[in-house]
Amino acid sequence: MKSSMRILLGIAIWLVIYLLGVYLIPQVGFIDQIISGTDWLSRGEISQVSFLILSLILILRLPGGDRQRYGFRGAGISQLIVPVGLGVLVSVGFFVLNFAIVLIAGLPGGPQGGSVADKSLLNFILTVVILASICEEIFNRGLVQGFLSPLREHSFRLFGIFSLPVTITGLLFGLGHLCLLRAMDPRTVILIVISATALGLIAGQYREKTGSLLPAIAVHMTFNIVSGVVPQLLMMIAAGAVTTG
Repeated sequence: MKSSMRILLGIAIWLVIYLLGVYLIPQVGFIDQIISGTDWLSRGEISQVSFLILSLILILRLPGGDRQRYGFRGAGISQLIVPVGLGVLVSVGFFVLNFAIVLIAGLPGGPQGGSVADKSLLNFILTVVILASICEEIFNRGLVQGFLSPLREHSFRLFGIFSLPVTITGLLFGLGHLCLLRAMDPRTVILIVISATALGLIAGQYREKTGSLLPAIAVHMTFNIVSGVVPQLLMMIAAGAVTTG
């Protein structure tokens, strides 16, 4: 398959699964009724599970019997240390930039709507830190980057570092967060897209370097913990101090 055709097909695969998972499947009648009848399930979780199921179906159906090409192999603890560290740096950078924009541009502080803003800490850990990290990585770095992996020897290198598959998948992952425009301030969404792209490039780089999805999942979980769980814990501690003070 020609490189240009593989790129177009890879983007098309990503786009179809993304549109199905974000906009179509959660709107199906009985699924929408299930979501409406529970206080812990949202369209976000349905989207994540849709990404996972559709990706696994395609991975099993695409030509080629080597599923390790899609990142289904182990990784040692030593292979997780650097990616996790970089995930911490990106998430801290995102937190600092977000705080600066809140002060300078006058954006409302804290979560700005959407299902994530309404989650309890435990629900956030289960659905965003664990479920979303695993499902999105199998979709983006597993299926899509795995499909594009024959292009990793292409001469293109973003910033002299990131291969063509890593770059394309990272950009798609960042752009996928534009759906947040439905619930958040556009300036905040732009910042999230930029930080998600950086996260995607790091996750993709170590997915490619190790051949495993585990470092990518570890980076994703780390980002969500530092940017989501830690601020919630700090706010809970501060609220407790104010209450008891």
